[in-house]
Amino acid sequence: MRIKGLIYTRFLAVMLAGCAALASAQASAQSIAELTKKGKITIGVVSGTPPFGSVDAKGTPIGYDVDVANLIGRYIGLPVEIVPLTPPARIPALESGKVDMLAATLAPTPERAKSVLFTMPYSAFELAVVAPVGSKFKSLSDLDKKKIAVNRGGTSDTALTRLAPPGTVLVRFEDDSTVTQALLSNQVDSISIPSTMANEIIKTRGAGKIELKFAYSVQPNSMTVRKGSYELHEWLNNFIYYVKVNGELDAIARKWTGSPLPELPVF
Repeated sequence: MRIKGLIYTRFLAVMLAGCAALASAQASAQSIAELTKKGKITIGVVSGTPPFGSVDAKGTPIGYDVDVANLIGRYIGLPVEIVPLTPPARIPALESGKVDMLAATLAPTPERAKSVLFTMPYSAFELAVVAPVGSKFKSLSDLDKKKIAVNRGGTSDTALTRLAPPGTVLVRFEDDSTVTQALLSNQVDSISIPSTMANEIIKTRGAGKIELKFAYSVQPNSMTVRKGSYELHEWLNNFIYYVKVNGELDAIARKWTGSPLPELPVF
């Protein structure tokens, strides 16, 4: 009986290891052939950050990243499933296999590049400080001893942790929507969000109440794939180059930001 028990235990261990390997394979690197076999490409986009990602009156995802995702689908020849994600959920969704890739306004950083692969940038925006009309914010030095809301773990959080005066109090929220609400409800003295988003919010919710005070940094944004997805990574780099040259990416930028596509770095 003991021998049978040992055999069963080993069999169970092998089965569990096989299930773990299968789950890992499902969330592993993908080729274009595998995506074609699946019959669609699932693309994560950012949510709650207009004009890059939001929903319309019918609950349909819209924005810069959504248009880029649909353009990817047209060129790769596959239907696109759009998955809106909050900023903290972007990389976990990619790593777990919930999405095949991200076009989600994500800054390529050395720390993030330890776990995912970034393409060359496809968009960029300025990081800006937004505060009530009449408040005195002209430069980063004016943040000293003030409460400024940021998206937890986002680029504003990282940039201001490095650049703001030591006395600055960073108040962290889970997404840019709650960051903005914190300012509109007078929970904080100011916030840091992308300037394109700030202009949209001022126009729709904060006219006469809040204003963009100053920009202090530029953030390029890359598409993102899982480690090892080299074929998809190279295809996306080629795609970005192509739609930059033919003007399609510029048209999306003008549509959603009101400005031409900025000069984007390559690597």
